[in-house]
Amino acid sequence: MAHSKQPRRSVLVAARLITAVVSLAGAEAMLWFGGYPRWWTMDPQWGTTPPEYQSDSILGWQNREGRFNLAWPDLSGTTLVTNWSQGRRATAEQELAGDARNRPKVMFFGDSFVQGYQLSDSETLPWIVQQRHSDVVVSNFGTGDYGTDQSYMAIEKWVHGPTSVYYLFNGFHEGRNAADPNWLRVYKKTRGGFFFPYAELVAGDLQARKSPGNLVWYLSRRLRTVAMIQDYRDILESLGRVRNKRQLTETLLVKMNEAVRAQGGIFTVMLVDMSPEERNDYRRFLGSQGIRFIDCDHPELKDKKLRLPDGHPSQALNELLAQWIEPLQVVTDRNPEARSIPAGR
Repeated sequence: MAHSKQPRRSVLVAARLITAVVSLAGAEAMLWFGGYPRWWTMDPQWGTTPPEYQSDSILGWQNREGRFNLAWPDLSGTTLVTNWSQGRRATAEQELAGDARNRPKVMFFGDSFVQGYQLSDSETLPWIVQQRHSDVVVSNFGTGDYGTDQSYMAIEKWVHGPTSVYYLFNGFHEGRNAADPNWLRVYKKTRGGFFFPYAELVAGDLQARKSPGNLVWYLSRRLRTVAMIQDYRDILESLGRVRNKRQLTETLLVKMNEAVRAQGGIFTVMLVDMSPEERNDYRRFLGSQGIRFIDCDHPELKDKKLRLPDGHPSQALNELLAQWIEPLQVVTDRNPEARSIPAGR
C-alpha cells in the first residue's frame, strides 16, 4: 500500500508562519474595530514635564509659579495660566498683599476641575468665588491629575489655622488614590523628581507609596495585541490594592476632615462627576461620618454644552458650581465656628 507523500518541512514552516501572521492580523483588526485599548489615544507626550508644573518631594508635582500662555490641540487660541507661590493658581489680578491675609480663608483642593484645565484664570471656579466674596481670601490649590490622596497631603501641607476647605471630589479619584494602571501609565519616563504618590491600607492604617509610573512598552505602542498583554499584566499587578479603592478613599476623606478640624476649620466635600451608585454610597458615608458635603447632582452637570471637548468644566459650568456651593462657609480666628455668607458680600 502506497504511503501519502508528506509535505516538505519548509512548506510546513511557511504554512505555520502564514497562519500565525493571519491570526495576529485578525486579532489586531478585531482590537482596532473594538477601540481597544482605549489608552492608545493618550497623548504620546504623556509623562513629559509640562512647563506649568514642577516636582515636589511630597506631592509628586505641583503648579509652578509663573505666567504661562498655553495652547491646546482641541481648542483655538491660547489660555492664560497664572500660578502664585505655594502651588496656587491665581484667584485675582494680583496676589493679595499682607494686610489681606487677616481676612477669613477659603481654600479649594482637587484635580484639574478645580485648577481650571484649559481655562484662563478668570474662568476658574475659585476665581469666580473670589469675585463674589471680596471679604475673604480664596486660594486655588487644584492641580491636574490629583486624587484624594494628593489633595489630603496638600491640605496637611498648606492648611494652618481656621480655614474653610472645599474638596472637589470626582468618582475617578478612587483609582488615582490606589494607583490604578490607567493613572500610572506614561509614554515617557518621568524625570526631574516627578513621581506618582498613592496610598495603601495596611491593617487599617494608611501607608504612603511612590511609583515612577508604568512605562508603555515599545511594542505596545505599535501592536494592540502586545498592548493587551501589558494591559492585563498591569491589571494583575495592581489588583490587590485597587480592589480596596473605595475603603481607601473613605479613609482619606475622614483624614481630610480630621486635619481641617484640628486646625479649627470646616471641611466640605463637593460631589461632582460620579456614577449614581458612587453618589449614593458617598452620600451615605459622608452623612454617617458627620462630614459636610454638597451634592452637585443637577441636570446641568450632564449638559455637554457646559463642558469642554475633553469633558472638563467650562466657565459657564464653573459659574453654576460657584452658585451651588452658596452660601459660602467661612471661619475666623476670633470665631472658630463656621458661618455662612451669601454671594456679593
